[in-house]
Amino acid sequence: MLNALLTGCGSQTASAPEAAPKPVEETPLGDANAVPSADNAENEEKQQETATEKRQVLDAETAAAFDADFLGEVWKISEDSFYIAETKAEILKDGSLSSTPPSSDADIPDSQLIQVMFDDTTYFYMRGICDDGENFEDVEAGFQDLKEKMSVDLKGSFKDGVFYATEIRMPKIS
Repeated sequence: MLNALLTGCGSQTASAPEAAPKPVEETPLGDANAVPSADNAENEEKQQETATEKRQVLDAETAAAFDADFLGEVWKISEDSFYIAETKAEILKDGSLSSTPPSSDADIPDSQLIQVMFDDTTYFYMRGICDDGENFEDVEAGFQDLKEKMSVDLKGSFKDGVFYATEIRMPKIS
């Protein structure tokens, strides 16, 4: 009886199909003409999605110091939104502020740009800065006043890698 039981179990296990190993596509490192596989393209898309999901506003202390939630430089303008390259902002050890925009000659891929959306309630204004930052004057502005390579200080928040602006300030140093 034990043999019959073992034989019965053994035949079920033996008849189960085994999964064939998936062949691995190898692309030589130096082959510039190689076409990426669908798996590689899918992985690259996931990495880009992960990068945009990680975007976040400035930390509270830096945001308060710059009076902005995020800083950038206008890279592309479309009909109803625009795209910025991030400006790195920090408070230095001596308490001074430092912001580092991307080089205007940089070749930044579209996947690294941040889309900025706005609506009818978004406040656009130009801030004229003079006397080495001691004084400033705000003048109402609009979307039409944005120019490529212009710095922008933004208030708002990120959702799904897109920045939704409630306030867009365009600093103008005199």
